[in-house]
Amino acid sequence: MGRTARKMKTISLSETASVLKDAERILLCAHVQPDGDAIGSLLALGELLQSFGKQVTLVCHNPVPGYLNILPGWEQVRLPHEVAEQAFDLACSVDSSDLERLGDAGALFMAAPRSLVIDHHASNTLFGQLNYVDNKVAASGNLIYRLYEAFQQEPSANAATCLYTALSTDTGNFSYGQMDEEFFLQLGGLMRAGLDITSYARALHLTKDLGFIRLLTRALNSLTFECEGRLSIMKLYTTDFEQTGTSHELTEGLVNKALNITGVRMCFLATQLDQDNTKFSLRALAPYDVAQIATEFGGGGHLLAAGCTVNLPMEVAVSRMKERMLQAVCT
Repeated sequence: MGRTARKMKTISLSETASVLKDAERILLCAHVQPDGDAIGSLLALGELLQSFGKQVTLVCHNPVPGYLNILPGWEQVRLPHEVAEQAFDLACSVDSSDLERLGDAGALFMAAPRSLVIDHHASNTLFGQLNYVDNKVAASGNLIYRLYEAFQQEPSANAATCLYTALSTDTGNFSYGQMDEEFFLQLGGLMRAGLDITSYARALHLTKDLGFIRLLTRALNSLTFECEGRLSIMKLYTTDFEQTGTSHELTEGLVNKALNITGVRMCFLATQLDQDNTKFSLRALAPYDVAQIATEFGGGGHLLAAGCTVNLPMEVAVSRMKERMLQAVCT
């Protein structure tokens, strides 16, 4: 039976725990160009399931970014072509809003007889047969912590590190997002589990690769303002990467430098991928919504942090994005 003929439905936390408990061979998938929430949640859920004797395979379309190689167990995450054809009982997507975001891992996800989606994005398309989606939490890591509670399991120190990474990176080190009492109670639980928050906060949010600094210099040199300083724009070209000997993964977090300027309310970083494709990272302060804008351009994300890739040359894409964001911030 094709996936289109299968009924998709949303399920509760307890039902999600039951689905995971019933499966023995589980495939866990993260989205393309994974961030801290995707990898942190993936690793923490993998450890929880492995503690019950489950056979767990972790997969992602792209390699784990270098800045996340500090996470315990990151080497477990495999590329789709490294995963042999296996008889998985269940495929579970973590932190992905739609099937396309799984990249090449999507085929493995679709091939499983049962599929489960665990996610917190408001733009989630409910692409699994079963979907546990809560867009009121700040990170998918919050949902994985709930699963630990549902199974009455305390996170290990390693799992606490991974969940801290999920929670802190998806909230800009606790500076934006939907943080509530439950969020900080979970953070307290991670501290009880042995989280070395000082070391990992510095590693994740303060220490930067020299390549990041070189790209930041290039990006700041391109910085421009619109609408009396309410919108800021930065650009990186393929030549910037070539001349600095850097890679695209080193741009993680760079866009925030354009937002953290007095008077700025919205910003974007445009990155030239090639002659015909441009990647955008969008950021905003409340009450603005960049998720809607990203969705209009074929992407998605959070209200205050989103992204998309536009199949247009750099200057054309930047012009259209600037026009749309000016419409949002100047009216």
